[in-house]
Amino acid sequence: MDAVTIHFAPKTGTEEEWNEAYARLADYFRSYRLHNRIRRTQVILETLRRAAEAHEKDSAKSPTAHAIGQARLMLHDWLGDIYKGMELTDSQLEASGRLGFHLCDGPNRWPHFFIDRENLPVDMSEAMRSAVRTSGPRLQVSKMTPRPIDLGIIGDVAEDTFEGGRPALVRYLILLIVIAGVLTAIYWLTTYWVASL
Repeated sequence: MDAVTIHFAPKTGTEEEWNEAYARLADYFRSYRLHNRIRRTQVILETLRRAAEAHEKDSAKSPTAHAIGQARLMLHDWLGDIYKGMELTDSQLEASGRLGFHLCDGPNRWPHFFIDRENLPVDMSEAMRSAVRTSGPRLQVSKMTPRPIDLGIIGDVAEDTFEGGRPALVRYLILLIVIAGVLTAIYWLTTYWVASL
């Protein structure tokens, strides 16, 4: 195991901002079930070192934003090496990487090789690729042609009544009867409810 020898002394940003960035990175890497504290600390310090360099160039963004951006970039590069040739989009790469790392039990079997591009074990890489290959078919977009809804006799009656099959006076009379029926039902229900109190 490599010793933790990362020098971290940012020239920009406050101590509170970098502590917040550290906490957010710890949460982010914990979401990958990276419970090995030594490896997590190594990865966090390397990410913070890169974020500090990026923050010197662009101090408009917060240290936390730079840190998460660097973490995602490091993860993307690492997963890109693992899933090379599988033609995954960026979002598929991150999702497949998270899935593959969990399915092959990477947090327990290979925690010291998480985001380590130089010492990537072949068996870990193959286990992660295999987990994603066997997890199911790729998402495919399907097309459906819209068809009119068949309402049967209800549709025919509605068409005849409200779309000009009968004179306007008859349509309004039917509408008036329906409204009167609803109002009568409401009256009787409220009267019954008040009487039962």
